[in-house]
Amino acid sequence: MFKAVRGIAVGAALVTALTACGSDDGMDAFRGTDEQPPITFTPDMVRTALPSKASAPKPYEADDIDITTGERAVETCSESTEANCGGLSTIGVTEFDVVDEKGDNVGGEGDIDFAIIAFATPDDAKATFKAIVTEERKKAGAGSKDLEIDAGAEETQAFTGEDDTEVIMRLGSLVINIQGDGKFTKEPDYNALAKLQIDRIKKTAEGKNPDA
Repeated sequence: MFKAVRGIAVGAALVTALTACGSDDGMDAFRGTDEQPPITFTPDMVRTALPSKASAPKPYEADDIDITTGERAVETCSESTEANCGGLSTIGVTEFDVVDEKGDNVGGEGDIDFAIIAFATPDDAKATFKAIVTEERKKAGAGSKDLEIDAGAEETQAFTGEDDTEVIMRLGSLVINIQGDGKFTKEPDYNALAKLQIDRIKKTAEGKNPDA
């Protein structure tokens, strides 16, 4: 999925809808209130929210962040999902590589791709989320296994297959994807990686620098 923009892949098997209410759970910004509409992420906010080199936990090293906007982003999404991707404004991606104590890449290890896909409204994000889920569920195959993720998103679907692991989440007007591509000597903690990404998104929405 989205291979033209650094291998964003989206999968589906396990559905977890996480809901909360009130103003103390950090979700009002994404759901909107009577006084304020749901927040929309600018390209700069997407860049800020993606995992940075400073935030990569051991044994990973983060790559540079790529941002795609406008018609190119919509075309990439439409070609990959067969959805119209209405309201899409920005696709941001980066990846984690496995490194040793010296910071050198470890050969034969997979990598972990992160993607944030920003839309104009939560409804726009929901529509593409559903389209991606439908397509990837068909590709998952009978041998895929459900993966439990509880990271604080509004919707979450995840599965692990023969060669990769897919986690896709929706938070407000954002669709978030984490993909483990390839084999790992030590299986990544996808729940911790998902929490890292969701926490950075929430801090960005609050106007905070996630690396501060």
